[in-house]
Amino acid sequence: MLVACDPGLTGAFALRVSDDTLQVFDMPTYIRMVGKAKRPTIDDEAVIELVRGFAVMGATHLVIEKVQGLPRQSAPAAFSFGYGYAVILTAARMSGLAVETVAPAQWKQALRVPADKKQSRARAADLLPAHKHLWPLAKHDGRAEAAMLSLWGANTLAKRGGA
Repeated sequence: MLVACDPGLTGAFALRVSDDTLQVFDMPTYIRMVGKAKRPTIDDEAVIELVRGFAVMGATHLVIEKVQGLPRQSAPAAFSFGYGYAVILTAARMSGLAVETVAPAQWKQALRVPADKKQSRARAADLLPAHKHLWPLAKHDGRAEAAMLSLWGANTLAKRGGA
């Protein structure tokens, strides 16, 4: 059993129990005030509890998209993104999960996933037709990508004799 994560505010976790059983969980967030503005923020405590729960259920590996700052991304946004990524990695390691990081280009090339988010959801439906009901809306692209990461992870670990 493994869990995959598309990190970021609109990301998600996909718990792959078997080829037939897949559950998705939106990234836990909350709204905080920054000056007079409301900003969504990854809920680090909820992420830790969620990942801990995956380990208790029997997950042994976390597959996570290896991220980096984006061009023209503000310093505060890049810091926030990196902080969320670090929380997820730390939660996995604290929970005893083996961590597999993979560059977006690597797993997307292997599964022939386009960069466009709408097309990415369609590709997820092609690859995982029994689970396409888990990402019905445009805003669910993180769910679809986490699900595909779980497929990539299962295939990769099986080739290595892992999970």
